[in-house]
Amino acid sequence: MPEVLELKPLKNKKLKLVLIESEFPIDWWFDVPKTLKEDLFWNLRLISKEYIQLIDSLIEKYKPKIALEERPNFWNTTNNSEDPLKKLFQMRNIPFDYADISENAELYLSSALEEHRTMIQHLERRIKEVMKSSGGIPNNDDTFNRIVLWKDYLQQDYKFQEDEVRYKVREAWMMMKILNLAKKIEATNFKAMFICDISHFNGLEKLSEELGIEVEQVRIKRTIKTEDVKEIFEKDLEVEIS
Repeated sequence: MPEVLELKPLKNKKLKLVLIESEFPIDWWFDVPKTLKEDLFWNLRLISKEYIQLIDSLIEKYKPKIALEERPNFWNTTNNSEDPLKKLFQMRNIPFDYADISENAELYLSSALEEHRTMIQHLERRIKEVMKSSGGIPNNDDTFNRIVLWKDYLQQDYKFQEDEVRYKVREAWMMMKILNLAKKIEATNFKAMFICDISHFNGLEKLSEELGIEVEQVRIKRTIKTEDVKEIFEKDLEVEIS
């Protein structure tokens, strides 16, 4: 039976939600750009040992009863044992889950924009054909100008609707995942950790306030030591950096 989005305050439970910024941005699209699908480094989704150590220290600090991680839509997390964050929480005996919009809801919302995608692709092909036959952008061609304007309008409308899902809709589904996991905990006063892209902090905090959930944000400060980079290059690649 398909999941139904429903947000209701927890009964007889007091939850504090600790939002932790993901080490790297987590983005989402209906259709992942082809260039990213083929980008090996992007797909590897490496997590540094320093970030794992940070999360471990935050576990010590907050002692959460549950933990969740935002699931990127480009990475197959089904039965994936290679996620070091998942392994860390399992080692700590902390119930862990991924949070995202349901697959059925995503497919339904995506299908509603299929006509947009098809028309944008058609217009892009037509623009390229006209430019190829004209040897560039044609001058004083009202039809060509209208095609470009239609394509831009549809692209903007598509992005607006995709952003609605990327933020408001997905944040509601992610919050429901948090609540569902929290309902399984016997404790009445406890903390949850949610690792996600920082762009969701404001939306999730607003939802939490509406549901009577206390929120604390943990933002990451990133630094790179140039001497460490030099050491890697000099040792592994045998090049001299001055």
